[in-house]
Amino acid sequence: MITPVLRRTFAIAAGLLASLAGAGEITELPSPAGPGAMGSSLTRGPDGTVHLSWLEPAAGESHALKFARFDAAARHWSEAQTIATGPGWFVNWADFPQLAVQGDRMTAVWFEDNPATPDHGGHHGSGYHARTSASTDGGKTWGTSRAVSAESRAVEFVALQPLPNGRLLAAWLDGRAGEAGMQLWSRVLGDGNAAPDTLVDPLVCDCCQLAFTALPDGGALLAYRGRSQEEVRDMKVARFRGDRWEPPRPLPADGWKIAACPVNGPRLAQTGGSTAAVWFTGADGKSRVNLATSADAGQSFGKPVRLDLGRPQGRVDAAALPDGTAVLTWLEMSGADGTPGGIQMRTLSPAGKLSAPVMLAPTQTTRATGFPRLVWLEGKKLLLSYTEAGEPGRVRTLLVTLD
Repeated sequence: MITPVLRRTFAIAAGLLASLAGAGEITELPSPAGPGAMGSSLTRGPDGTVHLSWLEPAAGESHALKFARFDAAARHWSEAQTIATGPGWFVNWADFPQLAVQGDRMTAVWFEDNPATPDHGGHHGSGYHARTSASTDGGKTWGTSRAVSAESRAVEFVALQPLPNGRLLAAWLDGRAGEAGMQLWSRVLGDGNAAPDTLVDPLVCDCCQLAFTALPDGGALLAYRGRSQEEVRDMKVARFRGDRWEPPRPLPADGWKIAACPVNGPRLAQTGGSTAAVWFTGADGKSRVNLATSADAGQSFGKPVRLDLGRPQGRVDAAALPDGTAVLTWLEMSGADGTPGGIQMRTLSPAGKLSAPVMLAPTQTTRATGFPRLVWLEGKKLLLSYTEAGEPGRVRTLLVTLD
C-alpha cells in the first residue's frame, strides 16, 4: 500500500518514444478530501490550474460537494471549499458530480433524488435528476441551484464542456422517453435557464458516462455508448459545431451485443486536432480496452488497438500532452497467479508508438473504487485521483511525472 508522500521510480519500456524514455516518478499527495469521500473529478482551468472535486458525508444524512485547487509550484492541494450541501442527494459510484472552470466562473453539477410520488407507490418517480450551481468569484460564493434541464426530471450522467465566449455546453443521459429507452440530450447552460434542450441521439446505453473534448475550431466532440434496437452497444461520437449538433457517427465497431448496461463509458483526449478515444468492450465474450486515434479532429478514426493485459475492468481515462502524446489509464483486475489489480497506464507517442503498461497504483476493483480520473498538469506532469474503498473510503491523489 502506498503511504502519503511516497515516491517511487519505474523504468519506462523501450517502446516509449525517446523524449519520454528513462525514469518517471509517482508521488502521492496528501488529499484535501475528508473521510468517506468518493466520486472525485479533475478539471483544468484556462490558466492551467487543476481543480479536484468530490463528495463526502456531511451532518446528519446530508452530503457535501467540495473542491480544492492544486498549487503546482508548492505541489500541494489548497484547503477544501464547499460548493453545496444537502439531504436527499443521489450518491453513486458511477454517476458523480462534475465541475467546469472558466476563469473566475465555475459551474458544478450534482444529483438529487426525485421526490416520492403517489403514482409510484410512494417511491421515487423517475429516479433522480441533476442540479447545477455557478460561482462568479472563483468558488468563494455559489448561486442558487437549479435543474440542469427545465424540461426533464430524469437527467443523469452529465458531462460539461466550456466553449468560447464564456458559454458552457452540457450533455446528459435523459429518461424522459420512459420505456422507449434512454436518450442523449444537450443544452448550453447560462444565467436564466433559457436555452432549450436539444436531442442528440434518440436511443443510447442506459448508464455509461459521457466524454467531451474541445476542438480547435471552438466546437466540441462528445463520445458515448450507443444502443441499437438489436442491443448492440458500441461507441459513438457526435460533433458540436458551436450552435448545432452534427449527426452521430460510430467509432470503430466492436459489435458488442449485450442486453444490459456495462457502466463503462469512453474517454477522449485531444491536442491540435489529434484525438484519442479509449473505451471498454466485451464483444465476442472477450473483455478489452481499445484505443483509436483520429488525425482530423474526430471526423474519422483508425483501426483500434488493444491496451489491456488480459484482465481489464475498464473504467478508462485519457489525457493529452502538448507534444501530442496521449496518456491512457484503466483498471486491471488481479490475476489468478497473484498479480495485483490496479490502475494501469500506457502512453501513445505522436508517431503511434505504444509504451509498455505501468501500474500507477494497486487498488481494489469493486464498485466502491469508482472511476480513476486523470488530467494533464504541465510539462510531462499529470494528476490522478481515485477512490480507495474502505470503512470509510477516501479519495487519493497522485502526481505522475513522465521524464
